[in-house]
Amino acid sequence: MSDIPDHLRAIDEMLEAGDYDAARSELDEAGSSPPVEVLRIKLSLYDESVPPPLAMQKLIQLMRQHPDVAGGKALYQEASSRAYQHRQSSVSHSHPPPPVRPTDPKDEE
Repeated sequence: MSDIPDHLRAIDEMLEAGDYDAARSELDEAGSSPPVEVLRIKLSLYDESVPPPLAMQKLIQLMRQHPDVAGGKALYQEASSRAYQHRQSSVSHSHPPPPVRPTDPKDEE
């Protein structure tokens, strides 16, 4: 994820390389901040300890409090893709938007 803060980039690279134990150890030392939480969710998604729809729910909760959290949107898209590939229910894939109904000008009077 390109928008991860520099001090967390090494952990992100560990996750991308599949070195989950090292990433977990570093995350244990990283404290608590929204970008760290994104990386924790990413770890749980990558090591499959959490299914993609649950990772998406955690990201939604985090992004409601921190809309511009580094890496949040990109990870949400990745989790959504994984959910779709694994045919798991996903908010973004299983519920189409409601139909748009034209308004009758008479109703607005």
